[in-house]
Amino acid sequence: MPLNSKVKAVVEKKLEEYEGRYDHMYLDSKSKVTVGVGHLIANRNAVGTITMYTVKNKLPSTLASLKQKQDEYDAIAKQKKNYKASWYKQHTSLVMKDTDINTQRNKHVTTFYSELSGMYTKAKGFASGFDDMPESVQKALFDMIFNLGQTKLRTTFTKFNEAVKKEKWDEAAKQCNRPDVNAARNNYVKGLFNEAHKASPKSTTQVPKP
Repeated sequence: MPLNSKVKAVVEKKLEEYEGRYDHMYLDSKSKVTVGVGHLIANRNAVGTITMYTVKNKLPSTLASLKQKQDEYDAIAKQKKNYKASWYKQHTSLVMKDTDINTQRNKHVTTFYSELSGMYTKAKGFASGFDDMPESVQKALFDMIFNLGQTKLRTTFTKFNEAVKKEKWDEAAKQCNRPDVNAARNNYVKGLFNEAHKASPKSTTQVPKP
């Protein structure tokens, strides 16, 4: 089953809002070399899979060689930490094209969709499979897996996943906080779970008969 197109559009928009979109390498909040829309470059050898170009007249020119990309990685890795991503631009000479950034971002979305679909299934005890969960929940889970990764989302957020399993969206909202994420992003995800809670028939308070 393909990813819901409305969910995909929002996920892409929010990822760029919270991760930023940069055509050059920079150090993220954890001092990891990053490029594009929050694409973490694991090590200097990983740059081989990233399409980058030299710059001529302020525009992408010729394809950068592996050595050029590795040299750039090394240079950025040595820079000062905790600066805004745009600050690192002055220390770079290579860029990505918008089309390549889009391809990279879409690959992430596709990969995370596959992982989420495999994690949240009825076969694993969840009341609904990922595709049958409310759209707001799907959006929230995408944001969490992008930031945390599949393993950490599955193994560290156990109380959160128990709430998702039982579709207790109000409890999921309480358990979804990520310590390494800013308040605005945490509140966005929390709001998505609360939105699902308010729309759920389970949230209706049943008044006992006298």
